[in-house]
Amino acid sequence: MTSTITTKGQTVVPKELRQKFELASGAVLDWHADGDSMRVVKLTRFAKGSFIQALRRLGRVPAAPRDHQPVEAA
Repeated sequence: MTSTITTKGQTVVPKELRQKFELASGAVLDWHADGDSMRVVKLTRFAKGSFIQALRRLGRVPAAPRDHQPVEAA
């Protein structure tokens, strides 16, 4: 199966793959460089907040803000 990338960097996931992997509008895909190849992984939302947790597991979102500084009471 093939698809073409538009000038905006968009492409279409072939219908057969959308059906096989149950990809609907709003599905979140994570793209990985794998040597000279690419992998696309469907991120699944099981419960509220698990999407961010999935990104954290992939190292895409830090566990806590890096610039967090405690504020002392005056």
